[in-house]
Amino acid sequence: MQERQGLTDKEKHDRQERTSDAARALTDIERVAREAKTARLREQRLKAETALPIASAPKPKRIGKPRSRSS
Repeated sequence: MQERQGLTDKEKHDRQERTSDAARALTDIERVAREAKTARLREQRLKAETALPIASAPKPKRIGKPRSRSS
């Protein structure tokens, strides 16, 4: 009985396609995870930017007669 020495061209091609499909699927999963993280960080940044001007706005200056200080 003769043992097989290697893979045929078709088997090599099929194996390469399966590997490529797996790599493509993994790449897609990683891309979706990156996009989700980017969206989450963008949302946090926008919330922080909209809250910042209100909190750091200077107090309005009083216009008119100055208050007299009692000693």
